[in-house]
This record gives sequence, C-alpha cells and structure tokens, in this order.
Amino acid sequence: MAVCPAIFVALLFKAKSVRTIHNSAFRVFPACLLLPGCVAALVGCIEPWDGPPHFLHVEDIAFVPDANQGEPTSRIEEVWVYSETDVLGAFPLPADIPLSPQALGENTTLTLSAGIRANAISSTRQPYPFYEAVEVPMALEFGGRDTLEMSVGYTDWTEVVIAEDFETANRFEPAITSTADIVRTESEALVLDGTSSGLVVLDSDHQTLISSTNEQQYNLRSNGPVWLELDYACTQPFWVGLYVKDAVNAQRVPILVLNSTEGERNKIYLDLDPVVRTTPDATHYELTLDAYYDGSADSTFVVVDNFKLLRYP
Repeated sequence: MAVCPAIFVALLFKAKSVRTIHNSAFRVFPACLLLPGCVAALVGCIEPWDGPPHFLHVEDIAFVPDANQGEPTSRIEEVWVYSETDVLGAFPLPADIPLSPQALGENTTLTLSAGIRANAISSTRQPYPFYEAVEVPMALEFGGRDTLEMSVGYTDWTEVVIAEDFETANRFEPAITSTADIVRTESEALVLDGTSSGLVVLDSDHQTLISSTNEQQYNLRSNGPVWLELDYACTQPFWVGLYVKDAVNAQRVPILVLNSTEGERNKIYLDLDPVVRTTPDATHYELTLDAYYDGSADSTFVVVDNFKLLRYP
C-alpha cells in the first residue's frame, strides 16, 4: 500500500487523547489538523484492491459531555479515520467507510475522530482538537459490514469554561454608544437550551449593539489550542470577537461575522488561537457580541446561548 503524503503532516501536530470502546487510553497523531484543503489532499491515499470492501457504517457521532461541561450540543459533520499506519480519509456523516482486508489485514485497529468545520468554513474541516478519538478493533472480511454507534466527550486535558448560558445571569453589557441590548429571554419560541437564552432585537430605533462580557477577565493562555463554542439563531448577521486588555490598552477585535440562519438553530466552533497568539501582552480577555441593524425586515433578531471557552491549561 502506498503511504499517503498526509501521514508526514500528522507528525507535526500534538497528540490527542483517544479512548477505546473498552475505555482504555493511548495517544494518536491526527493528520492535517490545521492544513487548509487537507481533505482534498487525502484523495488517492488508499490504493484500490480486489474484491468487495468491508464497510464500517457510522450514522452519526453523539457528543456526551461530563457534568459541569455545559449542554450536549454539537455540529459534528464527518468522521476522520486512521489505520495503525495511514490516514484513510475524512468521510461525511452518515458514512460508509470502505476497508480493505487485503491492505489492513483481517484483524486491525482503527482510530476515529469527530470532524467539524472550523469557523464555519468548509475548507477548514478538521478533527476537533477537544473531542476524544475512539479506538475500534475490527475483524475484516471481503463483503463484510459493521455498524458503530459512536459517541465522544471532551479529552481529559480539556478545560471548559461556561462563559454564558443565560440560565441565571447575563454577563454581556452594552457599551454607552449601543442603542440595542442583549437580554435574557424565556420565550419558548426563542430559547435554544434550558429555560433562557440571550436575545437581541434590532429595528430602526435600536440599530446598534456593541457589547462585551463584563469584568470576567478570561485567561486564554494555553499550551495548546483555544476555541469558543456558541449556539445561535438569527435573522441578520452579527459579529463575535474578543476584547483584548493589557496593563495599558484595550482593543476590540471582531473575529467572525455569522450570517443569517433565517431563524434556524446553528452552532459555531471558533478558533481563537490566532488572536491569542498575536496578543502576547494581554492580561485577560472578554467576549464581544456586536450587531448592526441591516434593514432586511421591520425588526430582526439574534438569539445566542451556550458560550463555552475551551483550552488546554
């Protein structure tokens, strides 16, 4: 079997935790973690073989967090598959993964990782660095088929900070120049999880929201990646970013604009690492949420929930 070029890339990245179906653990090097266009590079990694493949079917991947790690919301769109020596590819869910008994052997072990779209961009699909990978022992035969009910949690090393879930408080505070506000809503038609979510209503009299978390002073320094998870629904665009503070200055850094979902629920995995790495003098950070009325309707709204900050201590 030819070795995929992506294998070399795998060695450049930090190992991530893996759990087996028996809950033992070891470490695996995930390939192409941050390389744009990596999925395309995987094409042709597996040479053809004679005979019908053995298929492993993965319908979806459930996310099951531990207690105090927030709501079990996720947007896992694909499964990344590794043999003991090669990257076999990234497969959109639901997936039928073809496996060669000839190339892999009749008994082999696969490692499966949950894949997401970083910053909601399809070209930055990758295994999520905070989800466990799963080790699956396989007995292969030509024409065989297995189905895996797969679930993942956060890795043992993940530090999860529930920045805001709006259940008991609202840490977002508008700036003095803001004409709109973010408030807690308990409307059943709007709440995304639990009993409350954050709501912004924009119209001709409330055209500008400029807000940030108030004196939370998040420490985002990390020995690894730093990400923000967020659930939302909206009828117009809004911005998510960081308020960077050091001993002398403070700077608002909008990172990503999230477009209208036409009121449908969505989830974003936002990579904060580029901002954190380029602000070495920062003493702490706040989250920012900004919106500007776009006039697409008499009134528009943004609903947000489940702000989670994740990092490795």
